[in-house]
Amino acid sequence: MEVTRKNFKEVLPLVRDSIQAADFLAIDTEFTGLMSGRDVSMFDSPPEYYATLLNGTADFLLIQFGLCTFYWDEKEKQYMNDAYNFYVFPRGRPGPDRLFMCQSSSLDFLASQDFDFNKLIREGISYMTEPTEAKLREELTEKQKKSANEKDCIPIPEEHKVQIDNICKKVRHFIDFENEDEMEIDRCNAFIRRLLFQELGKRFHNEVFVESKMLENKNRVLKVSKIKCGSDRMNRDVQKKNEEWEQFEDAVGFSRVARMISQSGKLVIGHNMLLDVMHTLNHFFQPLPTDYNTFKEFTHCMFPRILDTKYMSSLPPMSDKVDSSVLTHLLATMSEAPFSVPKALCKPGRGYTLADDKQHEAGYDAYITGVCFLAMINHLVRMRGDQPARLPPLEAAIWKPFMNKLYLAKTAHQDSPYINLTGPDPTPTRDHVFHVTFPKEWKRSDISQLFSPFGQITVQFLNDTTAFIAFSRRDLARGVPRAFAGDRRVTIVPYVTYKIPKLVNKSHSNQYQLDRREDDKYKKVYTHESSNATSPGYARKETQKSRERSNSVSSVPVARKRTSSGIFKIEDVCSPPKKIEKELANEDEKDLDDVKKIENSNNVSRVNVNVFKESDSWD
Repeated sequence: MEVTRKNFKEVLPLVRDSIQAADFLAIDTEFTGLMSGRDVSMFDSPPEYYATLLNGTADFLLIQFGLCTFYWDEKEKQYMNDAYNFYVFPRGRPGPDRLFMCQSSSLDFLASQDFDFNKLIREGISYMTEPTEAKLREELTEKQKKSANEKDCIPIPEEHKVQIDNICKKVRHFIDFENEDEMEIDRCNAFIRRLLFQELGKRFHNEVFVESKMLENKNRVLKVSKIKCGSDRMNRDVQKKNEEWEQFEDAVGFSRVARMISQSGKLVIGHNMLLDVMHTLNHFFQPLPTDYNTFKEFTHCMFPRILDTKYMSSLPPMSDKVDSSVLTHLLATMSEAPFSVPKALCKPGRGYTLADDKQHEAGYDAYITGVCFLAMINHLVRMRGDQPARLPPLEAAIWKPFMNKLYLAKTAHQDSPYINLTGPDPTPTRDHVFHVTFPKEWKRSDISQLFSPFGQITVQFLNDTTAFIAFSRRDLARGVPRAFAGDRRVTIVPYVTYKIPKLVNKSHSNQYQLDRREDDKYKKVYTHESSNATSPGYARKETQKSRERSNSVSSVPVARKRTSSGIFKIEDVCSPPKKIEKELANEDEKDLDDVKKIENSNNVSRVNVNVFKESDSWD
């Protein structure tokens, strides 16, 4: 069901009933943009991930909100759905006049999906945060308490006296000689309207009622109405106050729906829903906190039960059967054995069916998310030997792996797959990741060729001369700096050194005592002479003689792919030379001891790492 401000009041009771009757709710949103400025790094920790999104998305608007409620039909023994597709737009007056950014690629994509921007701006439902609502509610209450007395009067400037007197004469003529009940006073700016409210109220207090009116073209005029009896003014005053409150409630608008969802305490389903949650909280509840732990607490308080189907599909036993977790691909997978898509039908005009096929309409995407969720839950239930029916109680053990975890798409395969709203997050190590500086003219093929002896790598470019490089072979990664110690073209810095200022400062002050040992097997910083390989934040070490790249490094061409997020994945097409493996095997134990000393001194946690997959995206 499509909902705009034209039918919002009529539909609101239906939305309330749907939420109350639902076993769970599915949501989806559309925005004017995804990311401004620096994008998320695939090696970010959950707090860094959140901080980057917060800084890069706060100025975009949420312009469409999809809500699909799923309720159990006891007679048919199946789930039914009620779906609502809300157009939302902050209108201003009495709410705040919002400034916002838009991303051309996002608007172009929405336009390609037939998104109606005219409907959004003309008919979008207004909204505001709770602090803004509380402030404006208090201001309106105080305004209505004030009475028109002399101390509130504004002296009329000399240059406006003639204009005010002329208008008052017209009103006098309207009262005495015209048959119409109303007249309009136009072509007045805001200050003149304020003066007229004052003067007409004083001169014709018991004869006319004055109010402001906005025309279809957004121009404001004053409407003057005749008072026919003594009680008419009292009734008009009450009516005016009621209209002001009605306008205020219209400005609160969709925020009431968001708060209904929160207050229901129902299970809320989304697909890759971190941005959905952040925008929902930021636009309809309160501005997002900068502190990461406060954000987790805030989110859990507003939505005590959240489940992200993208994260759910990334875990066994779904992960080995799901090739791509993009929502449309996930639906296709759920439609094939061993999964089974439930019917989840609807009453006429109240929801969606699979035949509707309205991709990227927020309400429909919310419906598809709920259907995929049911298919995965039913699969888990069948694996336990039970028959799928109504959802198990939320306290059941089946929910524990998925509940209150928000999927982190860009870092999911680098040990930070989720934000845990009710417990500690994953604490990834980055001892297999290095910050590499290289000549500006280098291409990714040069980088892949250089590091090909060390197995599969993942590259994330930062600019023309730097990149993060992760090695899937952790046992070989520790030897990378030593292997290129004499190479003048590249500078290799361990990730922890690059990211932690304490280590960086230490590298400037003492160049690391570890580097001064002649038999050191794991130098923390390697800096080489190169005109275009300079990077602040790590020590520079002069090398006495250069070393050309060995034949083992210049291997056969390596297969390369660009992922949907712009990150390059390097395929491992040849095994590292045995000579390097042998040397590293002999030195691994001592290397590991040195690494542990450095890491333990800086509280670095350790955890296993997977390689970033091409299928990962914001979808």
